Amino acid sequence: MKKGDSSLRASDLKAGLDEVGMGSLAGPVCIAVTVFPKTKIPITGVTDSKKVSAKKRIVLAPRIVEEAVFVGVGWASSKIIDEWGLAEAWHRAALDALEGMPKVEMLWIDGEREVKGYEGKQTTVVKGDSLLWIIGAASIVAKVARDLTMHELSQSYRGFGWERNSGYGSKEHIARILKDGPCPQHRMTFLKKLFRKKGLTLKQ
Repeated sequence: MKKGDSSLRASDLKAGLDEVGMGSLAGPVCIAVTVFPKTKIPITGVTDSKKVSAKKRIVLAPRIVEEAVFVGVGWASSKIIDEWGLAEAWHRAALDALEGMPKVEMLWIDGEREVKGYEGKQTTVVKGDSLLWIIGAASIVAKVARDLTMHELSQSYRGFGWERNSGYGSKEHIARILKDGPCPQHRMTFLKKLFRKKGLTLKQ
């Protein structure tokens, strides 16, 4: 889901980056980056994806993609998260999302973590997805992309309720793990820590 416009200069462009799925027990982390002209009027309704209903996100995401100069999406699988740790997995997914992005004046990132290996200017903003609409746009794209992926995975790994909980630790999800054990899409490092904290036994 990427496109570019080489006619615009870096000084004309700004980019926002946000992620979804960091605290999930299963499935990948998804990072999106959205690039718009600095003069672009904010798209009405775009803000932190958690503050936007699922129905509205589905409407906004394609509009964001259509109106953006560039949209990139990067992924880090549960296996990568277990092997490399969440922080390193985040950097890998971020660099994947940024691949092919035109040069921009500034990359605005939600949170406190800068992207290792990105050579352009970057600034982190705590709660940036609520404060800057361009980061909010990235959060909506990432949220919709990941929710669709978790819904697809739920067809192959039934009973965990991923079509409803997106892999997060809902009662339904944890109860199924307790009953049948984890599947290949689960983050074992997360599960071991969670179950140890709760004093539960994790089936292997």
